[in-house]
Amino acid sequence: MTACSSSLRVEPGEGSGSQFCTELGAILPVSIAGALLRSTNPDSPGTKAWGDPAIVTRCGVPEPTTYSATSQLLVVNGVSWYPEELQAGVRFTSLKTPELVEVSIPSAYESTADILTELSSDLNYLAP
Repeated sequence: MTACSSSLRVEPGEGSGSQFCTELGAILPVSIAGALLRSTNPDSPGTKAWGDPAIVTRCGVPEPTTYSATSQLLVVNGVSWYPEELQAGVRFTSLKTPELVEVSIPSAYESTADILTELSSDLNYLAP
């Protein structure tokens, strides 16, 4: 068994069972940034992971505690993302979407822009 086929522990967001998160989970790609989809534990429609180290999305998360009205945002295809530096990567949280979605991208991935572009397109598909 390869690392990518093993299940990854990902805590679902409180709203992960919502219709929006379920629909988002159904349309997210099998591959992102060259990394293949892997299973998450517990199995939740609002969580997805790709590759190793894993790119992880969680739908139905709360607004980040460090976010404020004066925070710098990154807008990709009309979706506002709040960036937070992590020890070994960056986490982006969507704002103004029916459910907030966070994506954690390890520093091993060179381009966060491609990942955010793809995820923003999926979010726009559900909440134009």
